[in-house]
This record gives sequence, C-alpha cells and structure tokens, in this order.
Amino acid sequence: MKTELTDLWKGIVDLLTQYINEHNATVARQLATAMDQLLKSSSVEEFKQTGVTIRDAWIEYSQSIFSCEFRASGVSEISLSDAKKMIKYSLENAKGNTEDLIKMSHAAYDLCNKLQHDMNATFDMALQCISSSALCMGLIHLTMLHSELLVQRPYYKCPNCGSLKLETREHWEPDVDGAFKVNKLTCAECGWFYIEEMGGMSGVEG
Repeated sequence: MKTELTDLWKGIVDLLTQYINEHNATVARQLATAMDQLLKSSSVEEFKQTGVTIRDAWIEYSQSIFSCEFRASGVSEISLSDAKKMIKYSLENAKGNTEDLIKMSHAAYDLCNKLQHDMNATFDMALQCISSSALCMGLIHLTMLHSELLVQRPYYKCPNCGSLKLETREHWEPDVDGAFKVNKLTCAECGWFYIEEMGGMSGVEG
C-alpha cells in the first residue's frame, strides 16, 4: 500500500513539475531532483536534505514570480531569500481571495525548514514536503496566470548582481535611418542591461 501511495504522489508531482516547467525550468529540475533522490534515500540525513532542496526551490520560484511593484506602499526592501514575503505580496496582487493559498504556501515552506532540522526526519515527511510544495507552486502558477501577472521574462533577477530590481525601459538605438525603438531590460541596482531585439545584447553601463 505504501509503495502504491508513493507511486501515486510521484505521478502527481511529475505532472505538477511539467506544469511548473512552463514558467521556471530551474525550479522544475529542483523538484524532480528532490523526488528522484528521495526514492533512493534511506537515512535521516538524506531525508533532511529534501527539505534543503525544496526550500531552495521555493526561494527560486518566489523570485521568479515576484515584482518589486507588488510591494505595498511603505514596505521596506525584501530579502532575496524571503520566499514567504515574496509569495505573499505576489498573491495579494492576484485576482480573487488568495488568503488561503498564501497560508498553504507558507505552511509548505515552513515544512521544508522543519524537515531540514528534524533529527527524526522520515521518508513520509520528506514525501509530504515535496508534494505539498509542488501542489502549492502549481496553484500559484495557475492563479498568477489567470490574473495576467505571470509574465515570461528572459531574466527575473540580474545575472550581474542578483537584484530583482529589473525594469523594462524604452531605448532608441541609432541606425542609418535615424533610430529605432527597442525594450531594454535594465537593473536599477548595478546598471546591467539586456536587449533581446538586438540579438540578446547585454552589458553593464557605468
């Protein structure tokens, strides 16, 4: 019976992982890796490692859906590792009542932290950690998509300094006929930029 339940949850997580992969391939790989490693695990330390892997997946996922514009007025800077706040502010900007989903997601994230420090960690706890997180991420993905807040971006954090403060600005590029307008993705922190319409040109402005 236990093997059947494990296979069932693995199938569900695999489907959710494929769905999440549409938005974030990195997080999808982390979820898939955690499940594959868990199926080979037999020790407390290995079960605890599942919590670390899924916690890192939450941080990566929350960064990918968060926008600095989602913060409420007067809210101070948010740490790049504060997944719970990024999830909270992102979902508060979505359509409908998302309070329950925020609570579910926070509980799933807390389970990761609990698991990674639990000296009595078990296979079932690790499986619950992966399953609940994959489910919440899938629901968040669906909610943000329906709210038209999930935008495919070439970068969601600056590859130069790691900041989430990326802004799309109009840029006029000179040519033989005068100039043409392109969208320039720019980091407000370090001046890094990326212009997809110009072959993915990037650099850092002084």
